[in-house]
Amino acid sequence: MKPFRFSLQSIRVLREQKEREAQQRFADAMRACEEAAFQLQETSDALAAGWGTLCEELSDGVTATKLIRTRAWCSVLEHRQKESAAALQSARRAMDVVWREMMLATRDREVLDRYHGKSRRAYDRDAQREEQKRLDELGLRRALTPGLLSGTRHEERSRL
Repeated sequence: MKPFRFSLQSIRVLREQKEREAQQRFADAMRACEEAAFQLQETSDALAAGWGTLCEELSDGVTATKLIRTRAWCSVLEHRQKESAAALQSARRAMDVVWREMMLATRDREVLDRYHGKSRRAYDRDAQREEQKRLDELGLRRALTPGLLSGTRHEERSRL
């Protein structure tokens, strides 16, 4: 029997490549999402520190100019925080899109893997049937050829 050959192997390889590429894009999107979350955390911490400084200055009784500068800095930090939050949301949406693409690529590959397994099992069953046929035929030939085994047995008995 000729060796097993899966007719859709080239498509299977392409789907595996597509899945690996989707996994890489997902990893990149996750990394971008983590970076955006880190940036938001840093901005939020800086804003909290700015508000803390403003409260201290208010309680210490500093000049109006210094209060205006500190308040302006807090406004800049608030703006950066909003931008960071928007960037995080955008990164999360992009990660969700890439996640869906990766799931579709995985599903497509798994479909071909199941078909490959089914084809391989069918091939193995056919190969086993062929082997069994050959063994049965060999056994039948031996049983039908007189004297092969019985002659040797008779000689062994006469020696005893």
